[in-house]
Amino acid sequence: LQPKAKMEKHIDSWMDNLLLLSDSYKVSHWRQYPAGTQYVYSYFESRGCDREGWNEVCFFGLQYFVKRYLVGTVVTREKIEQAAKLYEDHFSDADMFYREGWEYILDKHGGKLPIKIKAVPEGMVVPNKAVLMTVVNTDPECFWLTNFLETLLVQVWYPMTVCTNSRQQKLSISRYLAETGCDDWAPPAGSGYKLHDFGFRGVSSVESAALGGLSHLVNFLGSDTVIALVAAQEYYGARKAVGHSIPASEHSTITSWGTDGELDAMRNMLEQYPQGLVACVSDSFDVFKACRDYWGGALKEKIKGRISENSFGQLVVRPDSGDPEETCVSIMRILLQQFAEGVTITPTGHKLLPPCIRLIQGDGVDWESIPKILQRFKEEGFAAANITFGSGGSLLQKLNRDTFKVAFKCSEVVLGNGESREVFKDPITDSGKASKKGRLTLQLASDITSYAPEDIYMPRQGDDGVKGGTGYLHFTPDGKYVTVASNKGDPDKDLMVDIFENGELLQDWKFSEIRRRADLQNGPFLSVPEEEEEAEEKPAEEEVVVEAKANGVQANGVPSQPSTQPLGSAPAGQMPHIPKLQPFPASSAFRSTSVPASNMQAVILQSPGGAARMAAAGQGVPAQAPGQCQVRVPSYVAAPPQDGAAPKARGPSFVAAPPGVAQASGVRGPSFVAAPPGAAPQASSPSRVPSRVPAPNSPTALYYPGQGSQPAAIVRSLPQQVNRPSFVAAPPGVVAGSATARPSFVGAQPGAYPQQAMSPVMMYSPSPSLQGTVRPGVVRIPGLGQTMPQRSASVGVGMGLGQRMA
Repeated sequence: LQPKAKMEKHIDSWMDNLLLLSDSYKVSHWRQYPAGTQYVYSYFESRGCDREGWNEVCFFGLQYFVKRYLVGTVVTREKIEQAAKLYEDHFSDADMFYREGWEYILDKHGGKLPIKIKAVPEGMVVPNKAVLMTVVNTDPECFWLTNFLETLLVQVWYPMTVCTNSRQQKLSISRYLAETGCDDWAPPAGSGYKLHDFGFRGVSSVESAALGGLSHLVNFLGSDTVIALVAAQEYYGARKAVGHSIPASEHSTITSWGTDGELDAMRNMLEQYPQGLVACVSDSFDVFKACRDYWGGALKEKIKGRISENSFGQLVVRPDSGDPEETCVSIMRILLQQFAEGVTITPTGHKLLPPCIRLIQGDGVDWESIPKILQRFKEEGFAAANITFGSGGSLLQKLNRDTFKVAFKCSEVVLGNGESREVFKDPITDSGKASKKGRLTLQLASDITSYAPEDIYMPRQGDDGVKGGTGYLHFTPDGKYVTVASNKGDPDKDLMVDIFENGELLQDWKFSEIRRRADLQNGPFLSVPEEEEEAEEKPAEEEVVVEAKANGVQANGVPSQPSTQPLGSAPAGQMPHIPKLQPFPASSAFRSTSVPASNMQAVILQSPGGAARMAAAGQGVPAQAPGQCQVRVPSYVAAPPQDGAAPKARGPSFVAAPPGVAQASGVRGPSFVAAPPGAAPQASSPSRVPSRVPAPNSPTALYYPGQGSQPAAIVRSLPQQVNRPSFVAAPPGVVAGSATARPSFVGAQPGAYPQQAMSPVMMYSPSPSLQGTVRPGVVRIPGLGQTMPQRSASVGVGMGLGQRMA
């Protein structure tokens, strides 16, 4: 065996020598271009897809290859010597390898690559047959380098195909969640944890697992592929784990108890993990008996007891054999019968298991089986929130370069005499492989305002038609984008951006922004501000003191006193009166889903500078009093009537109407509907949020100023910090039994819990006892001194919480 140090050096050189990371035949291409060639310009695209309905691709993964293999000094004397020796043996020809060309890069450019790469932003969803990336050499002596890099750069096909595969399944899951009445979209509910990556063992290499697993995490939050979390930190700027998991059994840990010990093995799972989520494989012998007699019989009370006043737990039943559709339906029927007393009905009339139990299907799961299972659930009257999916090889491995028919083609060469020559292919045997001509830009179709019909690209008409076709405008089928060929595009309107040039990385995408760019409406990432996701964690006391000093805030009236009030909040008594509030800043995560927030009265909004602001100018709003009225921003979107119209306010985090708004105006939003104490029961659904509620039934003021030194409510509504961003904040003095609305949170006194405020999802009391920082995935229960873990790794635990009242 080789000594460890020598082995590690050998492995590093093998993986890191760029001169060896290409197809053999490319080593010979430096001699094959026309005499005088100075620049070779090539592009990368998807020429279509072999899966019906997959008409677009989510571009992802280029940054990994650029950072891993191209940035910095990548050509050294040692690498040249290693390549020269290997290629001499490989070709039986010492002159095949272009030693002089590589030595030129070493001597002239210090070993950095004289190449420029442009590409669409990672996470962007682009229709097929549009340009995604362009590559050109920046030194005329290195014209041969552009297409030498094709082999490595084309491997972007893998992460972008996995990412799109994952996203297509997210589309299916989101559709059925909506169609079966699962209208809570905030993590851990919604789609974020509904497809879990089981694929590490099913891929061809550790690098594939890292890159494929990371591509899946662009769309979801659940993964067992640990190396993908490392890749996110190393190559995409993540500062914490971007995927989550839970304790779970495998067959060996159950069957090792013996054929007569399965019940004891299952009981052991519940006892070893008494809180939080735990998944247990249940098909070792008879999955239907296990669900009926064990989970729904002998262990039923243990399962139900996992949810109490100060704890939350959920069992996830995992079948692992049989026909996925039939098995899941049969298990659902059993569990709905055995746990019938806790079953609720969604707005669409579909049945939802109590939050203490769910199902995960991890066998035979792919982009085709998921919609089949969920369609069957819909027909059987089961809510899609009852089930989560796990996928392995079908998610990360059951695809190839031809899934999206990706290609890297030269479209222009520039010769020494200054001639720019369009380069293309148009094989008579396969018109689908015709390539684009000249230098390219990707633009919005709306940018092309003046063109003749003949400018629109038409492929060759028949064997004797014009080779390469006619026209230069390659419109996408959906009419939204156009690839402008033949160097006729507008560089200022090009959607592709500079990524890499002459050894330097020019654009460093963060994983959080890629997630937001790729997300769906009601997805888990749109409402997560970048500064929240990427910020380094600090102790609660430290971060609050720092923020308080930065904003000049006094905590409880005492300067510089340590406090645990949330960042971005301030005592209401020190907030100035603002007749006209500013719109959300351009950097707000809600810029694409919320209306401008100008000219609003009696609301609290984010203003530039990050602190909460309050304006109480509307009729009927209680006057401000000393005390704290805090808001964790951004958390509110609302629009009053304008010119007699009836505008609708939309927003994934919070929607409410200011006082005096006419009933006709209504407010819309998937996250929040609330009524003040004593209001009519339009907002009486325990957790489900109606799509519209008359404005008079919203609180007369978003947060009531506290009495004396008591705060009315302390609010942190970002989805990653609470399981539901919806809530009702009742003013001080609310007593048990009053008609408070109950959509997921009731601001009742501790004495009213749990009888009057059964939902443990988000509890805030009008009392200083709750002035604590609520960290991601936990909830502080006033009066109990407990925190309850609420994070779901793979099963969407949020669905169903708070839907039943005592």
